Amino acid sequence: MDVSEPLGLGPLIASIYEAALDNGRWNAFLAGFAARLDSHAAMIWGHDFSDRSAEIDNSTGSIATFTGIDAQAMADFAEYYCQRNVWMEDPLKHGEGHVVTSSSLFPDDQLKRTEYYADWLRHQDFFYSSAAVVSKREDRSLNVTVVRSERVGIFREEELQVISALMPHLQAAFALHRRLHRLEALSQASMAALETSTFGIILLDHRGRVLHANSLAHGLANRSGLLRFGPADSLRATYAADDNLLQQRLFGALRTGVGATGDGGGALRLRGLEGSQLDAVIAPLPSWASPFGERSSVVVFLSDPGAVIGSLAPMLRAIYGMTPAEARLTEALVNGLTPRNTPSASRSPCTPCAPSSNPPPPRPAPAARPTWCASSSPAPPCCAGRPTASSRRRPLRQTPNLWEFIRDRATPRLRRLVSSADRSP
Repeated sequence: MDVSEPLGLGPLIASIYEAALDNGRWNAFLAGFAARLDSHAAMIWGHDFSDRSAEIDNSTGSIATFTGIDAQAMADFAEYYCQRNVWMEDPLKHGEGHVVTSSSLFPDDQLKRTEYYADWLRHQDFFYSSAAVVSKREDRSLNVTVVRSERVGIFREEELQVISALMPHLQAAFALHRRLHRLEALSQASMAALETSTFGIILLDHRGRVLHANSLAHGLANRSGLLRFGPADSLRATYAADDNLLQQRLFGALRTGVGATGDGGGALRLRGLEGSQLDAVIAPLPSWASPFGERSSVVVFLSDPGAVIGSLAPMLRAIYGMTPAEARLTEALVNGLTPRNTPSASRSPCTPCAPSSNPPPPRPAPAARPTWCASSSPAPPCCAGRPTASSRRRPLRQTPNLWEFIRDRATPRLRRLVSSADRSP
């Protein structure tokens, strides 16, 4: 028999990976782990060598937990006795991936003379300990520890081999847990942002399946009766003519979202027989691939034509990566304003029609020069190129296709963003 691979570890290994996917299962693993090593308590905990603090529970999203130890005793440990822990005095003895024992960290014959034993270990009937140092980053280690009484004796070599055999599985499971925890935190933050939007928002993947719809989207669809979430995560309009148009717009946006040639989606107004209405704007998204192979390719903005819609700027910033100024400018242009009417134009203290105290020397007038003001004096240098009321362009027409508008009318930086999104694989 190969002593490096102890028998009967299958259930323990399986419980490790089950716990990685479900944080509530770590206690079940610890109970089995302690029983296998003839110990009556076990814990997953973090230790910071810089200030000798301890993390003993998952109240902050940590993986830490314990079994077989009184909760008040663990609270006392975290509050005070972790700083008296003689087994954690030398960080150099706690290398990542190593298995350590209390006997190798501090002499057994001196343990009973320490405050740590007299005031804490003794009351829990603990004397011997062994730990897997699963990870160590700078001054912080994450450990899986078992403890038992003096009567049971020191940890034998075959017991330490069990801990060593479980080490790679613990490291893989802890890494998976961290990754899933980060993804869950990001997902919750993203979903919270979508829920605060003044639009109903529906995200679809590259196959046209609904990945997520915020509460407002469900509410608008249900109240209007004009849109429904069909089988196989599909998005359908209630009436056939509307549905044909919706699917065409979705297909065009999908092709653009995955880098193919498409018409960029568009907009449509769904109308019911009893006068209900629902506006839908369909736009491609940059190709964002998730770690599990799903890809958000299309976003559908829903709104009630009769409702007052808030600012679109936060959504433009979140989805298309615009700066605050670019988002405000784009929203103003969508609403039919010219560059002179936008907030950025009103910030300048320069008045185009103000007379210049030191006009430049006369020069021949160009063949076709814009009329800057009622006088014939040339425009101040700071205003060169800026139109005035007399030469103002007509308001841009409102376009139902936000994607085409951003592509055709936005700043050069936005056009680069859009072009890069179109070329994304």
